[in-house]
Amino acid sequence: MMSTSSSSAASTTYVPPPLHERLGRAGRALVSLALDPNRLEEVFVIGEALNAHRVPELLARLEADPETRRLLEERPRIDTAHVDFAALERLPDGTLGREYTRFLKDNGITPDVFKLRDIGDERLAYVILRISQTHDLWHVLTGYAPDVTGEVLLQAFTFAQLRAPSAFAIAVMGTLRFGWRTPGFFRRLRAAVRGGKATKKLAAFRWEDRWAEPVAKLREELTCPVASLH
Repeated sequence: MMSTSSSSAASTTYVPPPLHERLGRAGRALVSLALDPNRLEEVFVIGEALNAHRVPELLARLEADPETRRLLEERPRIDTAHVDFAALERLPDGTLGREYTRFLKDNGITPDVFKLRDIGDERLAYVILRISQTHDLWHVLTGYAPDVTGEVLLQAFTFAQLRAPSAFAIAVMGTLRFGWRTPGFFRRLRAAVRGGKATKKLAAFRWEDRWAEPVAKLREELTCPVASLH
């Protein structure tokens, strides 16, 4: 009998946009990001363009794990319509929820910019949304700042986790464009890759079940090293 995960993976109707369209969109976003490194929203444009053909593979890996399959069945969202951010702000300092809302407020960020899109397969659309909505939680866990250097290092960490082509492209471009001017950058880049490999897989982590737990405890549980600042 065919397993549920195999059946659902095989039945996908998702067809990624043509390669030339995706490369063109990614190229324009990379140029925009290179000219203005503060336009970090281009990171998500690049991700969507370059990772389209890899999302079904990620979905198949998630569905093969009984624990993470629940995430795909329930499809929780992290935005102001589904999470009480005011309640998270009232949590003690150091907890995931408190530090996450602090991070968002300090940097003028909101997860509400990410919407579920119709791409022909609801499960794949949710995987894309989930990775986008939890991006800033990866920042909080790893300790990488949402600036140019921190984003490049987080993309190196992400590539080690997901093997996403966009993460590789941004890490390489950022290294060539900015890394050589930053003292200690290459040592931190190597540490980011090692950290991504050492950390347990974050793509299906149930963040919303752990708001009240200390970030330090989650780092220990997930074997995630704290980002080096120098």
